[in-house]
Amino acid sequence: MKALVTFAFLVFVFTAQAQLEIRPFLGMNFSNVSDSPDGASTQAKVGGQIGASVMIGNRFHLNPGIAYFSRSTEFSSTGNVNVDQTVEGVTIPILVGYRFVDPTTEPILNLRLFAGPSVMFLTTTKYDNGEISDAVNWNSSQWGAQLGAGLDIAIFFVDVAYEFGLTNTHEGGEGVFEDFSEVKQNTFIVNAGFRLSFSR
Repeated sequence: MKALVTFAFLVFVFTAQAQLEIRPFLGMNFSNVSDSPDGASTQAKVGGQIGASVMIGNRFHLNPGIAYFSRSTEFSSTGNVNVDQTVEGVTIPILVGYRFVDPTTEPILNLRLFAGPSVMFLTTTKYDNGEISDAVNWNSSQWGAQLGAGLDIAIFFVDVAYEFGLTNTHEGGEGVFEDFSEVKQNTFIVNAGFRLSFSR
């Protein structure tokens, strides 16, 4: 409850300022894990996301968003057996940022920095090997922390971010991943979209 009150207060403070933008976007991601099981290596594969965010404020701003995502990682064992891990769901980042230029005086070109927490709610969790999927106990909600930068050009924008996993993705199953329960998902994210600006 206290967190909701704090968030509502931040929204009120930033909304009282002049600048409001809605930012729909498409993007890609490259997701890997913080640790690999014994005798295996991992490699990030290309995933994607689609969503939108709201930017409230001028140079200092609040930037909450929501997106549907798919992330994938390849696991390779010493026996040349490759298994793909795929997770899909909804992510909600609540970011705060800073524009290097006041957008009320320069609306065309700007550089931004941003950071903040994100929460994921998983709807699909699988390995392309069914036996492994059945043995894994996934955490259906997971927390992360994002750090990134963005570039605004006219009505378009590009964001680049790295999300550090803060929550273990799953618990190892009996006979599978017994040495692989303390693992988090780290993801490199690139989004591009356009800006719908509303000024007061």
